[in-house]
Order: sequence, then C-alpha cells, then structure tokens
Amino acid sequence: MPTHQIVALFKALYTLVSCVHADGSESEWFPVFSGVRQGCVVTPDAFLVPMDWLLEHMVHRGLVGTSVGKEIFTDLDFADDVALLAEMLSVVVLALQIPRAISLW
Repeated sequence: MPTHQIVALFKALYTLVSCVHADGSESEWFPVFSGVRQGCVVTPDAFLVPMDWLLEHMVHRGLVGTSVGKEIFTDLDFADDVALLAEMLSVVVLALQIPRAISLW
C-alpha cells in the first residue's frame, strides 16, 4: 500500500469528534486533536512504532546510560511510560535535544 494511502487511512481513523457521558447526560460534541483511540486494534502500533523510533534516535546513539555492575541500562519503558537513565543530567538534556534537531518537536 503506498505511503499516502496509509497516511489517509490513519487520518480517517483519527479524525474524531467526541462527547462525554456522565450522569445520564451527554456533553456537546467537540473535536479531538491528539491521543490515540482507546480499544482500536491499531492503537498499540500507532503509539509504539513512533516511540521505538524516537528511543532509537535518543538512546542508542550512546549518549545516555548508567551501569550496574557490568550491565549498562539506557532506558526503562513499559506501556506508555519511559524513563531515560544517565549518570549526569546534562547527558539527558542533550539526548532530549535530538528530537528537536530532527524537527519532531
């Protein structure tokens, strides 16, 4: 499938309006511009693929990491939580500049 069709598919999936149901009432409908759809089968991939790419560029360039014995740990990630590990704050600050340098933020 060509890239432009994949992008169009995701835009169609994530062009959302939503409302809130509480106490038997429904709010006004409003547009949703961020986040991922809960319960959607592509949601894990829509989050994890970009997150893996970002961590690859931030962590695996050898900038961050701390050692415990002979093992080196660079990051701890579980579901949507990520912790970068480094022995100096300045190293983490430098690693966080990488996404900005490649025009992601």
